Parts: sequence; structure tokens; C-alpha cells
Amino acid sequence: MKRYLHGISLFLWLFAIPGLATHCLAQQAGFKVLAFYSGKVEPDHIDFSNDARAFFTKLGAENHFTFDVTSDWTNCNDAVLRDYQVVMWLNDFPHTQQQREAFQKYMENGGGWFGFHVAGYNDKTTQWPWFVDFLGGGVFYSNSWPPVQARLSVDDTTHAVTRGMPAAYGSPVNEWYHWRPSPRENPNVKVLITLAPSNYPLGIKDILPGGDTPVVWTNTKYNMIYMNMGHGDKVLSDFMQNNMITNALFWLGKKKGGISRKTLPALRPGDYPELVRVDGGTFRMGSDSNGKDEAPAHSVTLKNFSIAKTETTVAQWRVFCHATHRAMPDLPGWGWHEDHPVINVSWDDCVAYCHWLSDQTGHHYRLPTEAEWEFAAAGGSHTNGAAFSGGTSIDSVGWYVATGYGTKPVATKKPNELGLFDMTGNVWEWVSDWYDASYYAASPANNPAGPANGTYKVYRGGAWSVPAPNCRISYRNVVPPSSSNFNRGFRIAAD
Repeated sequence: MKRYLHGISLFLWLFAIPGLATHCLAQQAGFKVLAFYSGKVEPDHIDFSNDARAFFTKLGAENHFTFDVTSDWTNCNDAVLRDYQVVMWLNDFPHTQQQREAFQKYMENGGGWFGFHVAGYNDKTTQWPWFVDFLGGGVFYSNSWPPVQARLSVDDTTHAVTRGMPAAYGSPVNEWYHWRPSPRENPNVKVLITLAPSNYPLGIKDILPGGDTPVVWTNTKYNMIYMNMGHGDKVLSDFMQNNMITNALFWLGKKKGGISRKTLPALRPGDYPELVRVDGGTFRMGSDSNGKDEAPAHSVTLKNFSIAKTETTVAQWRVFCHATHRAMPDLPGWGWHEDHPVINVSWDDCVAYCHWLSDQTGHHYRLPTEAEWEFAAAGGSHTNGAAFSGGTSIDSVGWYVATGYGTKPVATKKPNELGLFDMTGNVWEWVSDWYDASYYAASPANNPAGPANGTYKVYRGGAWSVPAPNCRISYRNVVPPSSSNFNRGFRIAAD
């Protein structure tokens, strides 16, 4: 049978001794992947296939595994499949009984499967009962349309596929499938990622109104992973999601050792924010005289931590976008200025930046907790008790509505007692905490990290567009984590 296999092993197969080259490469690679795709499906699925083949080819070259591709589905047969540890379906699935039987035999004999989006599509016309059971029993019921971004909840942050991910993140644009019954109802299914309830209703023309919608899972009876991501050319634009996809492939291939995470040879000091060490201590958080949202004032004790001297700048964010092929945020009316704070970034975007920077440097970066932010803004143990960060007069320490339109260069006003700039004004700053109106009354006394869940995330510090009272250290504001605005940015922290 004629084989249309392309990739690292094809050159050796054509020009070396038959059999020997494949054997040597397999020893070097550790595992081999065969990706099936189709060029005769809808354009958005072809776009994903193009991006995925480029992504996995590069990943294979960096991490020494074999990645072969074929658009000839007759290669889904016993003789071909037995030579691979992982079979990947990028945008289609086998349509003949012979191909389906070969795949079933492959999986029941311990093979690995990685399926994306439409690869798992099944309905009453599928007529493949084994495959429905293989996916966990769920049958396609409905979808959102047009493709949109979505907030995803990570069900298990300890699994090898999702290890180290935050409890939730913002996924790039995709079409989202809903299944009935939910695969979660199958005791053999381990759901790893789910559409967060805050998405609903999701869609514009075709709407997912609610319910349980897993998007990444494994049927533990098999060595398999299904991911609903796979529609369009934005799926592989998120560094954190790409890490999860990489983890999944390596888990299926049972590869040992590290995974190449770095997207730059080295980061120069100016490419990432400079951090200032903050000695822990006890302070009075909140206020009893400025409204119920800041009350009650309560005593909090914090351990040592570090926080960025300035808000993350446009230049620093641009390094992230360049390295991860992420588009820059929406351009503000005053344009991008490299020494201004980056804006139009969501909480999810900021968490993705922290994960990327952590992978590049080997240090653990994150958003500060609300308590850490307020303690640092107040000057830590060196506080002078002022309403604004660094002084009693806002004009000396911060940019606000009276000082003009748009963001300003960072670190051009007076710093506070810790040498931190712009914690009053310029842009609002995301913190890590969920919001709960009653949390202050029940907050732990030591290192509070905020409520376990919620609908809104907190941001602090005021901005160029708001009046002075809204820039006070204790002032709080909240929005959904997926939102972004022209007056909101962030600064990073670390343990």
C-alpha cells in the first residue's frame, strides 16, 4: 500500500537502509506520533490543521520525538498503526469500517490517541457505537456559534496534563461543543477542563444556555485525550494552553524528562519587570470610614514576598506577544508607547503572562494577592499612613483624571517608601483574588488569598481616568476576569 508519510523519519526512510533508519530514529526519539488530517473539510478546520502540524513539527524537533503526518486515511490500518505510540486526529476521523476496526484494535492493544475538536464529533449518523463509548458515552448535542473566546475551569491542577495550570484561564477563540449525556457521568472518564459557568449563555447565533460542558478529558480505560479545541487559527495562540497540549502529548507518549518551554534564547533584564523585596509584617487592611466595600478594617499578617517596581510595560508585554505569537491588545486612542503600562489586558491574559515568564526564567511569578498589593502600596512596614501610595497629595505620586488623558510613562512620579511607582493612578492593577462582599469580615489573619471562587476579580490602585478618591490605597473595584479596558493593567509578584 502506498504510504503518504511526511516528517522527520521520511528522509531517512527514503535514503537509508530500509528498516534500520526507522529503528535508529525510534531509539533516539523515544516515541513516534502519526497525525491524520484532511484537506477536504471546512476552512476553519483546515486552518487549525495547518497550525497544529507546524506546532508539533517544531515541538518534535526540539524534543526529539518523531512526528509524521498523513492525509491518506487508508494508512489507518494494522501495519501502519503498530509502528506508532500515538495516533493524532487533527480535523477528521476514519469513515470506513476497515479503518475503524483497525483503530479500535490499536487502542485496545494499548495505543495512544490524541483527538481535537471535530475528531470527536458524533451524532445519530455516526453509527460507530464503540467510538461513542470510547469518548465516554457523550453524543454531540449542540454548539456555540460563531466561534468565541471562553473561560475554562481546570478541574484537576495535579494531573500530568494540567499540572501547574491556574484554576481557570481564558482560552482563545473556538467553537464549543456540548455533549449529552455529559462524559463526566461515565465513571471511567476523568474530566480535566470544563467550560466555566460564568460563560453562559455562550454564543451569539447558536447559544449554549448552560449545563456541564467538559472540553478536555480522558477515558481511563484507554490511553487517550480528547480536546474540544481545534476550530480556526487562534487555538495555538495561547502559551499556557499550548503547554497543556504539549503535556498531553508527552503524557500519551510516556516521554520521560523535561519539555522544552523556552520561547527565547535568553531574556535580558529589561525584558521583564524588576522586582522589589517586601519584608512581611502586620498591618491594618481596609477602612471603616469609606463605605462597606472597604470594611471592616482588619489585621493581616503577611510573609515576605516580592512585587514589581512598576506596572508591566508595553515593551515587556510585546516581548511576551512576540515570543508566543499572541496578538497585541487593542490599540488605545493614544497609541502604544513602550514605556507606558500595557492596558486592554484581562485577568486571564495577565495570568498567562506570569506562567510564560515563569517558564522562561525558572522563577515563580504570579499576580499579587489583594492583601500583598495593599501592604506594598501602603509602604509595607515603612508606611507613613497616607491615603495614597507614597504621600498625602495625589499630585506628587500618581496620574489621575485631573492630570490628563491616557496613560503616562511608568516611574515618572514619586515612588512610595518601598521604591514602588504608580501604585496610585496611571492604570488599575489586577490582583489574584476573587471578590466576595463579606470576605473582609471573615478573612484569615495570616496570608489571606481571597475567596476560593467567585464571579468577579479585584483590581486596585486607581487610574488616569478616575478621580482622586478612587485612587486611595484601600479603594476596591471588581469586574469579570475575562474583561479588559483602556485603564486597566497589572504588576507581577513572586514568593
